[in-house]
Amino acid sequence: MKMAFRPTDSWRWYFDNEYDSLMLEISSEMLFRCNYASKILIPDVFNEFSFSVDDATAYYQFYDSCQSLALTDSQKIELSINAIVAANFLKPQMPKSWYFSQQPMLYQPKVADIVTVNMQETGQQICLLVVEAGENASLCIIAQPTFIAMNKTFYFSEAIKVMNDRLALVNTLVETENSIGSEHEQLELKAIS
Repeated sequence: MKMAFRPTDSWRWYFDNEYDSLMLEISSEMLFRCNYASKILIPDVFNEFSFSVDDATAYYQFYDSCQSLALTDSQKIELSINAIVAANFLKPQMPKSWYFSQQPMLYQPKVADIVTVNMQETGQQICLLVVEAGENASLCIIAQPTFIAMNKTFYFSEAIKVMNDRLALVNTLVETENSIGSEHEQLELKAIS
């Protein structure tokens, strides 16, 4: 896997009052604006601080996990950075498991696992990225494009805490084959047009 977007020691976090958002300065020409509202962020984010070695390690861990998802490289980078923010800078969340059906087998997730949940009303399968694994519930982020279900809009990279009995590990072999197929189809479409 070749990654052109690599963390460096010049990256820094800071809070931008104008945008009311945590920002990651990649370079003097490039900024990343995090998805999370200031009201759900811990007070520590309102100061400037460097992108740490732990942040870089987490970035690679999340980015590697995203490879099995049918997302663009830009979306994988966005998901990985938002995963770091969710894991390190969000206030504690309460589980919102009522959206999802209980799984037949209990699964104990690990950080950076790609998991699925099934929507309670429709059975629709949703992909999540585990950013913080707990004994009974885990903090996850939505790892697919924005969608509407049960009268709620679920946004790409949105954080949601889910009881572990609702989570199932994604079969990465199947996902990888699907991703390769969809990338190949996209390339063919580009060549035709």
